[in-house]
Amino acid sequence: MSTEPMSLEVDDDGFVCVVAPDSYEGFVDEDWTLDRLLVRFVEQMNRGSLFVAYPGPDAANSAIAFERKQGRTAAGREASGIVQVGEAGLWLTDYTELTMAAQFSDESPIASYSQRLPVTAGRYRVTLCEEVAQDEPTFVLTVSPAGPDEVAEQDSVPWFEQTS
Repeated sequence: MSTEPMSLEVDDDGFVCVVAPDSYEGFVDEDWTLDRLLVRFVEQMNRGSLFVAYPGPDAANSAIAFERKQGRTAAGREASGIVQVGEAGLWLTDYTELTMAAQFSDESPIASYSQRLPVTAGRYRVTLCEEVAQDEPTFVLTVSPAGPDEVAEQDSVPWFEQTS
């Protein structure tokens, strides 16, 4: 699992997935469905062990800048969540690894290619902003300390729209 200098990207499937593996409970079923997986993501986001947003397939492999405090105002979309980081840290993982954890109860939500974010144990607000400049989206992932009373309840995966 990488702790080298960060070169963060939206994953191949168009997701941004940030996980606190100490408390993440991702197992769904060996035969999970997308609906059940999305429900599990929302449950884990509301428990403070996961942040997921879906910029979409057109954003796959787009660069993500990392910041430790909110310093910008979003010109485009913004999604936030609260994550409780334990001793195992906070990691940028991907949708594929989360689906593996959903299918196999002994699978970790992080893989050898996952990237540990430079934060210590604590409570954080994780925010993903998409800014559009010259028709090219720019993504900024901010992880900043969260107060004890801050909440960010989710009822769905931010920016994910299911088509029937």
